[in-house]
Amino acid sequence: MEISHEILTRVTILDISVILMYIIGIVALAQKFRDVSVKFVRLFALVGITHLFFTFVYYFYTLNNVADSIGYYRRVLFLFDNWGETFGQGTTFIYFTLYPLVKFLGLTYFGSFFVYSFFGLLGYYYLLKILIGISNVKFTKWFYLLLLPNIHFWSVAIGKDSLIFFGISFLAYLYFFRKKWFLYIFPILLVAFIRLHVLFFILLAFGFTQLFLNKRLKLFYKIAASFFLLIALYFLFPFLMARVGFTETESLIAQFEALETTKVEGGTSIDMSNQNLLVKWLSYMFRPLFFDANSPLLLISSVENSLWVLIFLNIFRRIRTKINYLYKSFFWFSFLSIFTLSIPSAYILINLGIAVRQKTMVFPFIIIVFFILMNSYKSNLANAKIK
Repeated sequence: MEISHEILTRVTILDISVILMYIIGIVALAQKFRDVSVKFVRLFALVGITHLFFTFVYYFYTLNNVADSIGYYRRVLFLFDNWGETFGQGTTFIYFTLYPLVKFLGLTYFGSFFVYSFFGLLGYYYLLKILIGISNVKFTKWFYLLLLPNIHFWSVAIGKDSLIFFGISFLAYLYFFRKKWFLYIFPILLVAFIRLHVLFFILLAFGFTQLFLNKRLKLFYKIAASFFLLIALYFLFPFLMARVGFTETESLIAQFEALETTKVEGGTSIDMSNQNLLVKWLSYMFRPLFFDANSPLLLISSVENSLWVLIFLNIFRRIRTKINYLYKSFFWFSFLSIFTLSIPSAYILINLGIAVRQKTMVFPFIIIVFFILMNSYKSNLANAKIK
């Protein structure tokens, strides 16, 4: 059943109340940084305003363009009779989270946007707390990276990206500040229900970090953990293949080639069928660039991606920097997560629209790695001057 423009643009008093609570939420979260510095209060207020602005931008964008968020809302509005039948993993889980907002609370498409957007904002809140901890409460211009538009744009809508950005940022926050184990349950379940393979790749990075850096872990346990990781990868491999539509009736090579050819269709796709993995990964991480830009949105993404290219070059230029031992494990976990998340996606996905959206999963780790290296480099310079 098609959904009318009137339904999508309908705004109620309850929706206005949600927006007001959203603004109050921005103020309340910003005030939590008052004990740190007024500069961080102002920074988070700017982050909140930016996020709210892009919530409106994305909402109006969906009214005139194809968008997953409309599909989620339409199905919840017309296809499901009870909440129980929406429970499941992946796309189904978004129906499960959206159903009570629409059917129980009576939020419209417009109002529902701001609930998901607020989860994206919470992702920024936890990410900022990590960066403040890494920087030893010293404000630098690099904090303004949190105002870049691309991640804000893709973490405000009804769908997976806003929730998974929150889940990953929250997980990183808990790990960085060594919070109690039971607090991990919620973000782990959230990420698992949205994209189980993403949780697996994050845990894979964590596992390898512990194997190589945890000196308290005996050799026997390291071997056992390596064996467990290999077994888990073996059993999850069919699931990962199923997630991208592979079957057992054809060879993997043939299916990869068919998938690459199919996804070339559409204005944001690039034919990568004859490219090696390195070229695919670079395209996934940093394109569109200026030579790809054929629309205002792609042009904005190109400017931002150019900055991320420079940041990544800076990361690899300083990769041999001596890391503060307090952050060493967290640094390598974040560094490995960048690649465990991006390489599989780069190998499979060649649609730039999908790649840009899925960078919400990788962005927290990139900026964390960058901040740790910058802070460690400055600390090493300061110590050298003292000596």
